[in-house]
Amino acid sequence: VLFRSRGYYMEDNVLIRRVAVESVSEKYQVDSGYDVIGKECLKNNIKVKQITMPEIRRIGQQAFFSCTTLKNAEFPKVVTVGKEAFANCSNLRRISFPKSLRSLEKGAFYKCKRANSVSFSEDSACREIPDRTFAECRQMKILVLPDALEEIGAEAFCKCEELTRVRLPDTLRKIGKRGFYQCGLEELHLPEHLEYIGESAFLKCKKLEYVRVPESVRMIGKWAFHGCGRLKKLEIHHDPEEVGEWITNKNCTIVCPKGSKMEAYAKSYEVNVEYL
Repeated sequence: VLFRSRGYYMEDNVLIRRVAVESVSEKYQVDSGYDVIGKECLKNNIKVKQITMPEIRRIGQQAFFSCTTLKNAEFPKVVTVGKEAFANCSNLRRISFPKSLRSLEKGAFYKCKRANSVSFSEDSACREIPDRTFAECRQMKILVLPDALEEIGAEAFCKCEELTRVRLPDTLRKIGKRGFYQCGLEELHLPEHLEYIGESAFLKCKKLEYVRVPESVRMIGKWAFHGCGRLKKLEIHHDPEEVGEWITNKNCTIVCPKGSKMEAYAKSYEVNVEYL
């Protein structure tokens, strides 16, 4: 049965379509009977500033896309956040995910440029931060990742310029292409089980000064640490299976074993070498 409620249609416990912007107040609470916020439900709504969704499990694709006055969104039981669900919510300030969260989709919080804090419950089952999820969240200063995280997608944190440090969980296996491109990272501790560092993963992280690549890493993509002007030492104690072109600038020193493939690599690119 399809019926109207507060200017929206509801079908099978899904809040699915906007009918009247006037029906939504600046501080809006979704009725407890709703389980899902449907695709484009509040897209381009410039009235709502705060929304509480006490029983919502899934937030659909572009549900809050370009809600440019939205400052606060609470979803204490959410399981899935859809593609670009909050993209371009330029005034959203704090993003906090509950234990129930299992998955995010691409670009979910892309261009939330004033979001200064993103935190996951440590025991969240979320295992992947997909492509461009938090790209261009330019004021992000606090980032707390879930302990179960295994993969950071392409451009997931691209241009998060205020992000100076992050704790990467021990479960992390892959950092995708341009994953932390042009971030403000000053410190970087790569976890001991990391296997893959994608192309340009840390390109132009201009405040980064030191990196040690753990021996679990099998692949380092080209330009992975290039453009990091302050990077003085890149420690690689083993020979990864694959190393791309120009992983670092010439003014950086690669610290590696004498006689290793990494020594030969450094010399071929005229990069300084220091032996362990």
